[in-house]
Amino acid sequence: MMLNPTTLFPSLLFLLLFTRFYSHSPRKTLPKTPTFDDAVSTFHRMLHLHPPPSIVSLNKLLSSIMKTKHYPTVVSLCSHLDSKGTPKPSLVTLSIFINSLTHLGQMGLAFSVMAKIVKRGFGVDPFTLTTLMKGLCLKGRTFEALNLYDHAVSKGFSFDEVCYGTLINGLCKMGKTRDAIELLRKMEKGGVRPNLIMYNMVVDGLCKEGLVTEACGLCSEMVGKGICIDVFTYNSLIHGFCGAGQFQGAVRLLNEMVMKEDVRPDVYTFNILVDALCKLGMVAEARNVFGLMIKRGLEPDVVSCNALMNGWCLRGCMSEAKEVFDRMVERGKLPNVISYSTLINGYCKVKMVDEALRLLTEMHQRNLVPDTVTYNCLLDGLSKSGRVLYEWDLVEAMRASGQAPDLITYNVLLDDYLKRECLDKALALFQHIVDTGISPNIRTYNILIDGLCKGGRMKAAKEIFQLLSVKGCRPNIRTYNIMINGLRREGLLDEAEALLLEMVDDGFPPNAVTFDPLVRALLEK
Repeated sequence: MMLNPTTLFPSLLFLLLFTRFYSHSPRKTLPKTPTFDDAVSTFHRMLHLHPPPSIVSLNKLLSSIMKTKHYPTVVSLCSHLDSKGTPKPSLVTLSIFINSLTHLGQMGLAFSVMAKIVKRGFGVDPFTLTTLMKGLCLKGRTFEALNLYDHAVSKGFSFDEVCYGTLINGLCKMGKTRDAIELLRKMEKGGVRPNLIMYNMVVDGLCKEGLVTEACGLCSEMVGKGICIDVFTYNSLIHGFCGAGQFQGAVRLLNEMVMKEDVRPDVYTFNILVDALCKLGMVAEARNVFGLMIKRGLEPDVVSCNALMNGWCLRGCMSEAKEVFDRMVERGKLPNVISYSTLINGYCKVKMVDEALRLLTEMHQRNLVPDTVTYNCLLDGLSKSGRVLYEWDLVEAMRASGQAPDLITYNVLLDDYLKRECLDKALALFQHIVDTGISPNIRTYNILIDGLCKGGRMKAAKEIFQLLSVKGCRPNIRTYNIMINGLRREGLLDEAEALLLEMVDDGFPPNAVTFDPLVRALLEK
């Protein structure tokens, strides 16, 4: 439901009520100055000329500076010009001012400049309103942009495909694809024909939401209107089919692309397929797709290689993964942080921690900064191999490199403490997690409750379990199984049976892990 536009920009919209539609002559393409520094120094020099230069000359300089994306400089120069008052800023000047402010996300100031346009008697044009809408969308305030659009339309403004494309893009990025489709229909009724880019935005949004069938329907509509599907459309659909687990649909689309002369699969197309196959454990098939990419004259990039390496790592085939890595380097492709993190995680999973640590050293030699994911993989590997001393050295290295520990980091450390029965240290670490403003998830609570149960602290475990609903963290089947097993271990069978009933009421059917300790306890009785 749309918000009331008058609650968003009351002063501006009040002024707009009395503003007539204004259309000025099209803006001319302005010549570029040699360099950014030249343009800025020329601007300052011209401001001190007597008589002052024409505002047209200054606008040309401001426009050329804005094209270099030095938006803070443009804002500073526009502010200086506006305060000086001579020459008087024109509508073009103030439009450049607004454009730069929206790129910087300073929407409050952008709307204050808009108010100046109205107060100085300039007519508000669709171009400036579109710029404001784009700024709002960039800040994630798409519904406010839609309110501005609705208000402007009600005052007689008409907008082009640039405005509609901006709003549709904003809605799709928010996951509001159905709203984007509604705007697409409204646009058509207003006589503005949707183009390929707009359709691609909506198709991509539908695919990301898992609505592949609807996306295919929209593609059929495109074709019916004479809009040819391009490689971006196909890539979105292929990604959607892979994400929905409908791999045959993705292959069918790839074959369709191969048969066409005007649409050719690109590296991104093949990367989607390689990644999907690897995640399904079909690494041999992924390798064949990789080979097909090369056969078609496409050069695999670092993303292609990372996906294939990950496939081998998931299967524990580290020699094959390392071979992909080495061949990538031989072909002149520089491995990135993801490349190393993928291999490090793979080596840690097969307990080859020394090899993982060697790769960390190699990263530093290549001037690559390990991220939190890299460190978390290593921490988990070190913890599972019992290398406690190395583990805490790594935490210090992580902090020294500016990588803040996240919840995954703390979960690994918490699990390590509890496995070594350092219960007090574990409780202190848990309190530290809460104090730093990180919200523990159900995995955190499961690790803590399990450690307390096994450490004979059943009372503390029960207190934390009771707090879960207060903290808004719903227990899962593992939480119940941990508690039932803990109660059984303490001989509290009546409480264990009561919790079993609560577990069923909560929608979790008991499994073998649930019944095994209870059956054993009853047999022992």
